[in-house]
Amino acid sequence: MIGQILIRKVDEKGRILTSDYKNKEIYLIDLGSGYFITDKKEVAEKVAEKASKAFEEEFLKMVEELSITPAEIERIVNNAVSRK
Repeated sequence: MIGQILIRKVDEKGRILTSDYKNKEIYLIDLGSGYFITDKKEVAEKVAEKASKAFEEEFLKMVEELSITPAEIERIVNNAVSRK
């Protein structure tokens, strides 16, 4: 049912069992705060595109609110990359 919240147990290997997608290839889209699951490639691609745009918009909004300059962002990224 659309809008219904489904609760599933995750096993010790991190698997979620749901009969809705039994024997199907699925697409799992990381939304940052959760996942979107579908067996339709076109839907997955659209959701992924929207999620990426939403993340980018939120990131840019946060940068603007914090008044971080592009040079500061570059410095932070370079430091993080050099530590890995």
